[in-house]
Amino acid sequence: MAGTSNRSLLIRDAGTGGAWSSPEMTAYTDEDHLQAIIADAPHHVPGVPDGAVALRELSTTAGPADVCIVDPNGEITVVECKLASNSERRRLVIGQVLDYAAAIWQAGAEAFHRQWTRQSGPDLSSLDDGTRTQLDRNIGDGRIHLCLAVDLIDADLRRLIEYLNRITRDDVRVTALQLTYARHGDIEILTPSTFGAEVAAAKAHSPRTTRLWTKDAFLYALAPGAARTRAAELFTLLEGLDERKGTAEDLWFGRPPTGGVFLHPYGLRFAPLHLLAGEDGELLARGNWTNYPQLKAHPGFEQLAAYLGQDRTGPARKISLVEVEIDRLWPIVLRCALQINAAEPAS
Repeated sequence: MAGTSNRSLLIRDAGTGGAWSSPEMTAYTDEDHLQAIIADAPHHVPGVPDGAVALRELSTTAGPADVCIVDPNGEITVVECKLASNSERRRLVIGQVLDYAAAIWQAGAEAFHRQWTRQSGPDLSSLDDGTRTQLDRNIGDGRIHLCLAVDLIDADLRRLIEYLNRITRDDVRVTALQLTYARHGDIEILTPSTFGAEVAAAKAHSPRTTRLWTKDAFLYALAPGAARTRAAELFTLLEGLDERKGTAEDLWFGRPPTGGVFLHPYGLRFAPLHLLAGEDGELLARGNWTNYPQLKAHPGFEQLAAYLGQDRTGPARKISLVEVEIDRLWPIVLRCALQINAAEPAS
């Protein structure tokens, strides 16, 4: 049997008062066994709350991710399972879990939902609109948590987890989960312990991470001159729309530095465009025809995509707005907002 023995665990039948003895089984049969336990009870994974759902072997372009978890807050976690007996555990597990997360991010939210459904994953239709939108934004922004599930957390793995938490973005958790397993007859014994949860929580609650963009903070992050002026002009135009057709806030703010500021004309649910601050203070924009799975390549994006020099059926690339004529762009954004929010295309 694979795994590490648990010689310190002794059991006995209290009813008969027999001698203490070791369980019949003190290790996993294989990594598939560990996967099954995590998928059945994903709340054991650090940071994952009750009510989360999981799918095993989610297919990605990088290969099958051992366990993929979606929680009720729209957070997504990729878990890679390795037993101590697996010589690849320390060498390859880090690369694998990063590769799977990168593949999910690159493929996008629509591909994720399509593959999840194709593999008969737990129904995600119960997610409310806000949670579904947050899940899709997390995928689009690459905000995917990572967990290494093992039967033994050793010093090498702790070192790797500490380092990854130090170098990854603050809103991404990198943790290790140790599930020591034993079985005696029909009784199964599971002893969970974790590493990295405290470090991940600390960085997640740092002021830089928990603070969302504000309008003023976003403007301040832009280079003085054309970039800041154009962003301010867009905000003024948005605020100047007195007519309300929906209940959304005019602006939806992500987290700096990579989160965007989404523009919701007329308070409509789906934003046609969002703004980003480049590393050098450049004002960037990206159309949202890939951001909402239910509006993928919606014909309402046709004119906006064409104006941005792109194709609504292809990827949505970031462009600089420094040279863009806002007076020409804004009417196109408004028409797009009305068209994509008029009715959702049939799936």
